[in-house]
Amino acid sequence: MQETNAQRAYDYLRNCLVQGEFLPGARIRYGPVGKKLGISATPVREAIGQLANEGFVELVPQLGAVVRQISRDEVIELYELREAIEPYATARAAERIEQSQLDQIGKQLDRMTQLTERTRQSSSRSVPKKTVRSFEQADLAFHMLIIEATGNRTMLRTVGNSHLLTGIFSVARHGYDAGVMQATCDDHRRILTSLQRKKPDAARDAMAVHIRNGLEVSLAGIIDDDHRWWDASTR
Repeated sequence: MQETNAQRAYDYLRNCLVQGEFLPGARIRYGPVGKKLGISATPVREAIGQLANEGFVELVPQLGAVVRQISRDEVIELYELREAIEPYATARAAERIEQSQLDQIGKQLDRMTQLTERTRQSSSRSVPKKTVRSFEQADLAFHMLIIEATGNRTMLRTVGNSHLLTGIFSVARHGYDAGVMQATCDDHRRILTSLQRKKPDAARDAMAVHIRNGLEVSLAGIIDDDHRWWDASTR
């Protein structure tokens, strides 16, 4: 990709996906994106090509770029990939992690805990999108900081993409409530405690359990009949 405009377009579009501004099935139009960024459609097209290579969008004849619909089988495969890598990475991190890194990880967990408590105290039956996004961002940062502690860049890139894929396609589809958020925080607390105590085996096991729990939550938002994400707006 070009150094400047294409990278700008890529960063912008990827952030929009992470923030839930483009939901599965939505079209991404080159012209409006370019106009918003003050660039031509060419670098936008290059950026979308990169996103297609990474599995975030599909290039559909007559339609152009469309945010992918992810199937039940793909969700399972993504979590299987994570379970194959992240427990090992967490055990490795436990052997070499520094206090400054533990502090950063702890801050993300503190943020998630605050959001969970705020949700628990709210009278609203639904969790605001802003809260969900903030929670997901802290969740992603928690995991990426652990991977960073391994010093393995390839692992960081691979796990990062799998997290983004599962996050993008699940955040607007599975139900968020204080219970789900608290369970995630509890899992993270066990992982962090194992890292703080420099216990590789315990850290590995805690991460494996957490990933399996995450799969259960994600699968709960999928319709078995057609392997499509449930559109909550039709309820």
